[in-house]
Amino acid sequence: MYKKNILAIHLNTQIFKGFTAILLILLGLIFSSRLVGYYEQAVLGDLNPDIIFSILLLRLPDFLSLLIPFAFFLSLLLLVSELYQSNGIYAYFSAGVSRFRLMRYLTPFFLLALIACSVFSVFIGPYAKVLSKNLIAEQSFDDRLATLKAKTLINLDSSNSFLYFDAMNDSVMDGVTFFISKDDSFSLIRADALELSSLNNQMILGFKNGSVHPDLNSPNNIQISFKELSHTLDLGAQSSQKFSFTKLLDFKNSSNFIENQWNASIPLMLIGLMVLGFVFGRSSPRAGREGSIVTGVLIYILYLSLLVAFRESYTESFHFFYLGLWPVHLAVLVISMLLFNLDGRFPMKDFMPRQRLKVIAIIFSIFVLIVWLSR
Repeated sequence: MYKKNILAIHLNTQIFKGFTAILLILLGLIFSSRLVGYYEQAVLGDLNPDIIFSILLLRLPDFLSLLIPFAFFLSLLLLVSELYQSNGIYAYFSAGVSRFRLMRYLTPFFLLALIACSVFSVFIGPYAKVLSKNLIAEQSFDDRLATLKAKTLINLDSSNSFLYFDAMNDSVMDGVTFFISKDDSFSLIRADALELSSLNNQMILGFKNGSVHPDLNSPNNIQISFKELSHTLDLGAQSSQKFSFTKLLDFKNSSNFIENQWNASIPLMLIGLMVLGFVFGRSSPRAGREGSIVTGVLIYILYLSLLVAFRESYTESFHFFYLGLWPVHLAVLVISMLLFNLDGRFPMKDFMPRQRLKVIAIIFSIFVLIVWLSR
């Protein structure tokens, strides 16, 4: 009994040390990457540099929800590979301790990671993400108001919306002309007054007492008078497109349901990753740890890519299949359990390419998946 407790404490201590080190390294990498991206936006004038670190702190829970499973998986791979390389695993086997029992010994740390990931992904992360977007929108709105000048043609959204006004008092403008040019259409709005406000990452334009021409280029040009008319423009700053993991960190969704299920699916990854860690952590005594790390990176990114692809196939007709994105988790768990049971009985290495070709193929696959997740 005491030997089992000592073994469990030792394994949990070792994986916790590796987990902490890996998590800090990953946090440093993603913080530096996002910091560069935000400063690029600041240089272009799309983001106020004074709020960059506030945004990063608000996005921290969102980052942790994705990095905790990653750090858990890599630390588990390193622990299992170390047991095989030192031949310590065979001492446990000879003492009657199976791989499944070793997995049970790691249950305390697994539950700790699962609870932490669930709290960040389901509860704190979504709320903090909304706060960060609102902070960007409010600052963008204030900065935009400060740059508006009367009797000057102003491009409001760096695209195809333009504004001209005669005078301005606070956020209310007089003698307003607003037009939108898109493809072959040209819409024009004239109003006595315009009031600007912001809500949910959008600038709201409230026109009063005016007329609108839906399309001046149309042969059936019509003019519609109005007392009040509203139009919205997106205030969100554009993300840097260089490996920004847009599909993971800044994906746009039209359904709160699928966003909630995506958040719930992240902690569920830990179940499949727990089994996969014992499958792919096995290595020969002469093998280095680099192979396990590279393989682990590919497996985790591939797992995330499958979840993203399934999330983007969402249709409202099949809600049940998107609860926690369970079909992907079930498929991964079944495959991982099959590999776990066949490990040592089936010569999988005979079907693997040579080590050099294997590394090249893995690195290329990782690069392709990262590019796809960043688009």
